[in-house]
Amino acid sequence: MQNRRPAPLNVGLEDPTGTTWALPEGASARLGKGDRGDVKLSPDGTYFAAASGVGLWWYDVSSMLPISLWETERGLISSVDFSHDGKWIVIDNWDQVIKVLDVQTGEGIYQIEGQSGFAHIAFSSNGKWIATADMNGVVKVLDVQRGVCLAQMDRGAHELQPNDISQLEFSPDGRLLAATAQNPEVYSPDDQVLNPDTEGYQTYVWHPETGEAIVKFAGRDFAFSSDSRLLAGAAADETLNDANRIDRCVSVWDVTIGKRIAQFIGHSDWVNAVAFSPCGQFLASSDRTLREWDLETGAQRAVYPNFDDPFYLKDGTLYALVFPDDTDTIETWNVESGEKRLEISDGIGGIGLAKSLAIAYTHKQPQQSTQKRSSEQVDSSISRYVIRREPRFPHPDPLAIWMDDQTLASRSMGRGIIVWDVPQKCVRETLMADENIHSFTVLPDGKMLANSAVFLDDTTKVWDVDYPDTPIVEFRANVWWERHEVFSTTGEYLAVGSKDGPVYVWNLNQPEHPIVLTGHTDYIYTLAFSPDGKQLVTGSDDETARLWDIEAGKEISILPMDEPRIPIGAVFSPCGKIIAGGMNNEIRLWCAEQLTTLRTIPQPENSRRTYALAFSPCGKYLASGTWWERGMEKMAIRLWEVATGENIHTFWGHNSDVQSLAFSPDGTLLASSSFEGTILLWDVKPFINV
Repeated sequence: MQNRRPAPLNVGLEDPTGTTWALPEGASARLGKGDRGDVKLSPDGTYFAAASGVGLWWYDVSSMLPISLWETERGLISSVDFSHDGKWIVIDNWDQVIKVLDVQTGEGIYQIEGQSGFAHIAFSSNGKWIATADMNGVVKVLDVQRGVCLAQMDRGAHELQPNDISQLEFSPDGRLLAATAQNPEVYSPDDQVLNPDTEGYQTYVWHPETGEAIVKFAGRDFAFSSDSRLLAGAAADETLNDANRIDRCVSVWDVTIGKRIAQFIGHSDWVNAVAFSPCGQFLASSDRTLREWDLETGAQRAVYPNFDDPFYLKDGTLYALVFPDDTDTIETWNVESGEKRLEISDGIGGIGLAKSLAIAYTHKQPQQSTQKRSSEQVDSSISRYVIRREPRFPHPDPLAIWMDDQTLASRSMGRGIIVWDVPQKCVRETLMADENIHSFTVLPDGKMLANSAVFLDDTTKVWDVDYPDTPIVEFRANVWWERHEVFSTTGEYLAVGSKDGPVYVWNLNQPEHPIVLTGHTDYIYTLAFSPDGKQLVTGSDDETARLWDIEAGKEISILPMDEPRIPIGAVFSPCGKIIAGGMNNEIRLWCAEQLTTLRTIPQPENSRRTYALAFSPCGKYLASGTWWERGMEKMAIRLWEVATGENIHTFWGHNSDVQSLAFSPDGTLLASSSFEGTILLWDVKPFINV
């Protein structure tokens, strides 16, 4: 196969990490590479493409460094796949635009609008078709040459069809299309099942040109045989009539005649993967125990404990993956000889890319003997690969807070708090790496508090980050999921908004009896403490903004508005005398003392939804960030003069909602956090008097 090197677009040779590639005007750095979608290894195994909120990132496998960045004009790439020969790549973005691009030039070959492959997208091996699965669980086949929808796949009539396609693949010869639909139960707010006709996991095989279903069975995690004649997948034991179905069996279908030819029973737990041998005579399946079956006789050939994800080499040798406990390592083993072949650590692209690379590397290796599984010795002949890790942020709000003029802190996807060296544009360290941090704050004295919230038991732990071994306080919050919360700048309180109106405030010195602020009647969108920590402003879906006296636990006032609006953002000025509220169509400034409106700042027609707000340290300027609306390509970040309401400058940069803003302590830099999964740093010195 020809080595098709991706076109080097937007590459800065002096910056091998991509931190400054394709930056918008006025930005000095981009932290993070965007919320991650699909990651696919090229057919020749030398490159991989990563869909992200920023655009399409290309990486070299040997170095694990980015080598190109495509589609930055709009970004928000969700799904990708390669043509069988590696010549083309197909991508889909959040605007329902599908593009087919030439890998070597980056030029567009075809563009299809109004079609979405947000959940999955797949190229047929014959190069004729693209299969898509959208957010509504609808599977379609598009004709690449004509750029039109060829067929919509028939899933039968259902009262409700959720976004539930978990696997989408063409057969190796490209003549069939298969997909697994999860069909989960969907509940109303009062816990009533909205789709009583749900069937649970179902795997379909369709004719791509007609959408006609030729096979449908209760199963998942399917695989085609190399000749495209057979399809196997995990399935339930039909003899048990188990309401809480566990797919511990394996069904094999002859798709040329539409009939099941085998049902293998022997696994004791969920079957998570199946694989056909190249000759088509054997089938391997695993549930942490790997079993190999003879398709002709139906007999079980062998059992290998503690193996997952079986695969065969071209010569028919059976291999499998092993995931050692409490590590980020994947191992490949020759299961018949009990020999480990390689180790690879998880990183960029997650477990999906790591598995693809592990299998690809194993196929390329000379098959000499290595470490026996029973041996505890480390054999230096085992190939070891490291997939470089990159910082990622929790979706949808990265949340950046300045520690000092040269240091920024942000939440990490997974665990911990990332500390960034701003002048060097790189990660300095990770704090609280063993904890799942829900929120954090930096107090005026430099002390950092972090909140670790545990979903299953509603436990909230608050930590002094300098002392990570023991939380300073632990309590039951009983408020969870999509909750908004904020620490007071004094470090005394933690306020949490609920989905149905009440606001809970815990005194961290006496958390046993939280203050409950009652008045709102709907979802709490925003909370902000006054600089002295004595007052709290809240905004709710009930179209009111309210000011509260924390010590008294009482409402001070509903802040005035000309008409009901939903305040999504709120912030106090550094002196505590002004409250800014971000709403649809306007920013409103209130006097925190007289509780009157000081000024309204109407928002431009092309970006009216303004919610993210931040005052400059001097209090003379206000930064605002917009949320995405249909038709917008870049989000506006505007600088306003507080005294006059004048828009003194506008930055255009993020591809999606600006979730939060923060000025550096010296007022020279502005950090913006976006739904797209990045933090941008903006130089504001030319526009304001620091």
